[in-house]
Amino acid sequence: MSAGAAWYFKSREHFVRDPLQTVVGELASGAASEGLHVEAEQHAEWRTSVGLLQRELERRATQIELLKSTLAAPELAAYREVLLEFDFRRRGLRLDCVLLGEGVIAVVEFKRSRVGAAEREQVSNYAINLVEFHEETRRVVLEERAIVAPVLALTLGATRPECVGRAGFHRAPWDGVLARPIECNAPGLHAALRFALEQRRAAAPVDGARWLSSRFAPSSTILDAVISLYGEHDVSAIAAHAAPVELIERCAEEVAQLAERTLRAREKRIVFVSGAPGAGKTLVGLKLAFDRRLRDEAVFVTGNAPLVEVLGAALKGAYKRRSKQAAGAVAASGYAREDAARVIGMSTFKLVKAHAFLGERGAHLGASDGRVVIFDEAQRTYRKGRQVLRRALPEDEARLILESLERTHGDGAVLVALLGHNQAINSGEMGIGAWFKAAEECGWRFAISDETLALDEVAASGAWAQHAQREPLATGHLPHSMRFYRNGDLERWADHVLGDRAEAALQLARELDTRGDSVWLTRDLALARRWVRERRVGEERAGIIASGQARRLAAEGLFVELKPDIADWMLAPGGDVRSANMLETVQNQYQVQGLELDYTLVCWDGDLRRGPGGWSARKMAGAVWRNDKELAVAKNSYRVLLTRARKGMIVFVPRGDASGEDATRPPQMYDAIAEHLVRCGARELTSA
Repeated sequence: MSAGAAWYFKSREHFVRDPLQTVVGELASGAASEGLHVEAEQHAEWRTSVGLLQRELERRATQIELLKSTLAAPELAAYREVLLEFDFRRRGLRLDCVLLGEGVIAVVEFKRSRVGAAEREQVSNYAINLVEFHEETRRVVLEERAIVAPVLALTLGATRPECVGRAGFHRAPWDGVLARPIECNAPGLHAALRFALEQRRAAAPVDGARWLSSRFAPSSTILDAVISLYGEHDVSAIAAHAAPVELIERCAEEVAQLAERTLRAREKRIVFVSGAPGAGKTLVGLKLAFDRRLRDEAVFVTGNAPLVEVLGAALKGAYKRRSKQAAGAVAASGYAREDAARVIGMSTFKLVKAHAFLGERGAHLGASDGRVVIFDEAQRTYRKGRQVLRRALPEDEARLILESLERTHGDGAVLVALLGHNQAINSGEMGIGAWFKAAEECGWRFAISDETLALDEVAASGAWAQHAQREPLATGHLPHSMRFYRNGDLERWADHVLGDRAEAALQLARELDTRGDSVWLTRDLALARRWVRERRVGEERAGIIASGQARRLAAEGLFVELKPDIADWMLAPGGDVRSANMLETVQNQYQVQGLELDYTLVCWDGDLRRGPGGWSARKMAGAVWRNDKELAVAKNSYRVLLTRARKGMIVFVPRGDASGEDATRPPQMYDAIAEHLVRCGARELTSA
């Protein structure tokens, strides 16, 4: 798989001759295709709106006309090929235009009427990212002395003079990149591109097809820097919990050694690591991704996009707070201290969102990402025929992923499958059985612990313990939660509550009470907020969470369909209105799975309710609740919500609408939920 794709790629001659509507049509086709790579439920992206797409392409038309008229000039014939809307997938970057020429790669960003520091940093960042992560760009810069020229072009407004360009290059290892972007207005684009040609150090042409098909391949210096930076930061923030952390260390070490042996022997193997919510599976995955022994091979892939965003922001924030140490680690890797901030900004490349890494759900797995893929929440794969990103899967998704790894890494590969149990929160997920089946059909060996095999959902998938392809793993299951860290009983309490085992839940709740770790329940949202605020101190985190189907919490002023930026919500300090600590905005189970807070305010709505037969699930359809067949998914959604707290949790159950005007919020529905929680040992809070 190439590092990226362009919506439009033609020679200069073809581009100049193509009618405007042809170019715009290809961009429109590319935009529609791009929509296939994005999970609809994760984004409200502009591509789903025809009106927005049309307006965007109208803006592009102005840029295209400007570029066509400019490149028609004979003195710019050294620019041989034109790429529009180049999607550098693994870096999450979309470049307006890349011109490939003789000894030059020009990265052109079009702006409407303003150029400032942010715009200069943006286009410079694009150019430097190409050198750091795009293999062919780095090769032509190092071996053929090509240069990379960032260009900022205004399509409206004016700058004086028409073109501003300064000679000179960045410090090593970016000494093939112009130190400052060339800036121009529309009439000055010709002069800007000519100025870039004048800065060339050689004239060997850049091969367009080779450039476009190039791998994503981090430089050795950036690899050294990110591993050093990671070593300066404890992502877990839970090192004080010696027993579970020791187990995590043993697990990561065993898996790392097994991965090394697998690659040396040119074998193919799945390694399963399972664990309770909050037990540290993600931490194991991160340790492997940043393990020096696997520096060139490992990448951490997750379908949990919010987790990637929060981890990335947390790492950057930690590096900034430790600026001296970070700058020292960067300098030791071959960068100037002055470049530490930029390197830190690029340092999360090993943390990848699944849709960006896997393309169409495993059909085009990247060859350039090394031979060790750490797949977070690996139980979330779909079966053959399932409509995913508007297409039916030709095979089970797990098999597609293994086949992709085989095609690109026939000399050996490892897939580390991090499995959460009782955490299926999307309909149609196949669970671990999909990986057993794929391993059997593709001839991969698999390593798994007896404890993982004993889990209910694993045992239900078949008898795999004695399978010829199975190997034992000593520390492949992490049973201890590091959330609610003074005890591990909250996880079991939630399981009893959702499993209709009220007596068992009550007994556990009484034990929690004796330790001062009670689960609290209130019918008063203001009182719940006060309870949290009175307990949270210093840098502790607290927040309101609810099911994504809890639509009638809107009557309480809580809007689950509004998705605040998860990184700001998790990391912004108290007093910042974006912060979870303000207890104003709500995150749902999809956003917080894999994350944790010190104190949680869990809001319960009628999407999971009580009846004579126990639990039942509903979804809002228009103005009414409709039956939801996915009861297990609804239960697991609340299981996620009930297991996010490190230190304390209060559950808010609304009182409903006693007037009867709002039929979606009958008091008896909420009363039944609250009564069940009380029977399960939740302590009622009726006053401060």
